[in-house]
Amino acid sequence: MSRPSPYALPFDRYRELLDREYSALSDLVQPTLDRSVPACPGWNGEDLVRHTAIVFLHKAETIRTGEKPSHGWPPLSVGSLPPQALLAHCYTRLTEQFDSHEPADRAESWVPEDQTVGFWIRRLTLETMIHRFDLEEAAAGPTTPLDPDLALDGIDEVFFVMFVRGKPDPDASGGTIRLEVGAHSWDVRLDPQRAVVERDVPAEGQATLRAEAQEMLLWLWGRGPQPEGAPDTAVELRKRLARAL
Repeated sequence: MSRPSPYALPFDRYRELLDREYSALSDLVQPTLDRSVPACPGWNGEDLVRHTAIVFLHKAETIRTGEKPSHGWPPLSVGSLPPQALLAHCYTRLTEQFDSHEPADRAESWVPEDQTVGFWIRRLTLETMIHRFDLEEAAAGPTTPLDPDLALDGIDEVFFVMFVRGKPDPDASGGTIRLEVGAHSWDVRLDPQRAVVERDVPAEGQATLRAEAQEMLLWLWGRGPQPEGAPDTAVELRKRLARAL
């Protein structure tokens, strides 16, 4: 990342967490291949695993070649691999690229001001964590708590990487909602043209939604229920997020 979030983790910590989340996700592949994934309607575990693997491979190739792959993508050969082998192959390709580059090295991304390998280290650590949670839900067993520091960083990423680049909403109310996680806050103004987000500004009686980092992040991603005590603007925020994520 060229302009780190104040919640960003050290890159060696992202790599540690990425390996941990990948290992947990990989252990869930076989038990969930035919299970419906609640967060991804119409998909079973195999669909989600293949999607995740191709995302890994796409970003590995983007870093390796310096541009997004286009013609002949994805390679036909990957379709012949069973899900577990495909995931392992693509993850190896991805981490080879991460570990042979510095985080500041150039890599194409959809964020003009952050064209770095570090962008993808952060993004795919967070994506892998969310999809690990998805497969745990598909397995219908207990879910593993999200790393609290990574969850806090994920909230900030939702707003400043995805949400502020979302499409205009002519029906937006223009209202403001304040999200608080411990001592941290994000004030979101739902303007019709462009949502505006500010970090850690003084509270001035704004409608406020409070939750722990995990609960807040999972709700923002549509993976958890709306936290208790949510103001009316929370419904509008979640609908607009669903179009941006």
